[in-house]
Amino acid sequence: MRIEEETGSATQSGGAEQRLLGLAVSPGIAIGPAHIVEGGDLPVAENHVPQSEIDAERHRFAEAVTVSLKQLRKVKAKAAGLPGSAAEEVGYLLDAHLSMLSNSRLVRGVDERIARTRINAERAVQIEIDEIAESFAAMRDPYLAARIEDIRVVGTRLIRNLIKKPYVAYSAVPEGAVILAEELTPADTALIDPERVAGFAAVSGGAESHTAIVARALGLPAVLAVPGLLDRARAGVTAVIDGIEGCVIIDPSAETIREYEARRVAVARERRGLARLRRLPAVTRDGVEITLEGNLELPIELQQAVANGAMGLGLVRSEFLYMNRDDLPGEDEQYAVFSALVRGMDGKPVTVRTFDLGGDKIARSLSGHNVEPANPALGLRAIRLSLQDRRLLDPQLAAMLRAANDGPLRILLPMISTASEIRRVREAVDQVARRLRRRGVRLPKA
Repeated sequence: MRIEEETGSATQSGGAEQRLLGLAVSPGIAIGPAHIVEGGDLPVAENHVPQSEIDAERHRFAEAVTVSLKQLRKVKAKAAGLPGSAAEEVGYLLDAHLSMLSNSRLVRGVDERIARTRINAERAVQIEIDEIAESFAAMRDPYLAARIEDIRVVGTRLIRNLIKKPYVAYSAVPEGAVILAEELTPADTALIDPERVAGFAAVSGGAESHTAIVARALGLPAVLAVPGLLDRARAGVTAVIDGIEGCVIIDPSAETIREYEARRVAVARERRGLARLRRLPAVTRDGVEITLEGNLELPIELQQAVANGAMGLGLVRSEFLYMNRDDLPGEDEQYAVFSALVRGMDGKPVTVRTFDLGGDKIARSLSGHNVEPANPALGLRAIRLSLQDRRLLDPQLAAMLRAANDGPLRILLPMISTASEIRRVREAVDQVARRLRRRGVRLPKA
């Protein structure tokens, strides 16, 4: 009899076989020798910097920013050769990381902190990252809360460059190996060759993290959030990554290997069968047609939706436009995003949701707005926040109306609770449309 315990605990099933439970973030089965990537927290001490050396310390930080930018651009260039949607997915992610290092709140904040508090650059980065991450940590939306990962990844890169600790190269990973690590950043994942590496697992990470998104784009089986993984794994020992059930098996028995080899063959067969169904109409046996549409967190997922035969986009979240930035997105920036999605669907309907932020989901770009009520679920958020401050709502509506020239676009309103809110949004749409027409913008008929 085999008993599996809570997430991250190990069980044994005869011999030395150990099963560890985690989060299944990218489906598939991988079997191969374990390649261990050691990790852990970077050692950062807080040191006082004499006034006479402050300028030199600020310059040292500026050099670390420059080196980090060069590294990310190299990774982006290499990632351009990734298969399928992975190249675009990683490119979008790395652009976000690059923007965080380009005259951002992070860079300005660290520089000012060094000058004001006279502490070393490494510690200043760590404190600034922690402060920025606090606003993300309280978010109840798993996707938005996972964006804390991006902040910490950029901070870790800066600290590594300040303490001269290089990143691990993946070029020497044995062919067919599975990578077991303390943590794999999205940039790390982008450097993994899916033709060489069978899959990976890590102690940290979440289902909505960019590392998970990149793993899915690459088609690599992956399990994250596996506590104790490196305590039980040994380099070279066979390991199984079950990206379907969220299980990592260290030193599996011969019987277990046969079982998972059979499952791997079955998964591959099922994928081939599903691929043949992508372009067939979705019709029930009694002749009822069903519309299957995509659900997008990020624009980069459009390619995957199209490839899988989506008959439209049933939900496009717009929150990403407001994250990881100090300013609000303008009308033109939002139009460029929405228009690209509409054109990409080539005449199929696209439903864009006005932003659902406020309450427990607070973007840095919304600082200055009163968005912290006693009861976040019922307070000033989503459409209520947009209607209170039309500077938030009007640019988004204008961008959507303009994008509707490129194809069918529907507007979804989050957190509607009264009919009067719908009437107020309709009035706002009419007002924005009149302003656009006065500017000479052609609008489609409603």
